[in-house]
Amino acid sequence: MTDIQTQPTIISSKLQSRRTFIQGMLGIVAAAWAGWITQGVVFPAPSATTGQVKLALNDVPVGGTKPITYEGKPALVMRTTEGVTALSLICTHLGCTVQWREGKQEFYCPCHDGYFDRDGGVIAGPPPMPLEQLPVKVTGNEIVIGEQ
Repeated sequence: MTDIQTQPTIISSKLQSRRTFIQGMLGIVAAAWAGWITQGVVFPAPSATTGQVKLALNDVPVGGTKPITYEGKPALVMRTTEGVTALSLICTHLGCTVQWREGKQEFYCPCHDGYFDRDGGVIAGPPPMPLEQLPVKVTGNEIVIGEQ
């Protein structure tokens, strides 16, 4: 007769595999948290400067427009025979940047096919509210956009 030796079968513990899984998940959460903190330090959010934007009245001819940046966001100054208005170019649906279509005299949001009229009112699409109107004051030959 031949003596056959069998090696004992190693059975891994379910507790050990659960422990390893939980430790792995905690490691992933810790790494994500550390990455989020590091990203805020390495790439800080741009600070929105509050204040006013001043333009010469001649910079925006009657019937014309001028793009500006107001509080770190794009906006458009428009001048008509009735006066000067300024609208934010941030769509009220999901925050995309809208485009002014001179020929159609409307704003268009390419993200979800939203349309706004010349005054910023919603014409069609998913935007729930009109575009934000910015405070404008004309003093002499100067246009002042923003709170005074």
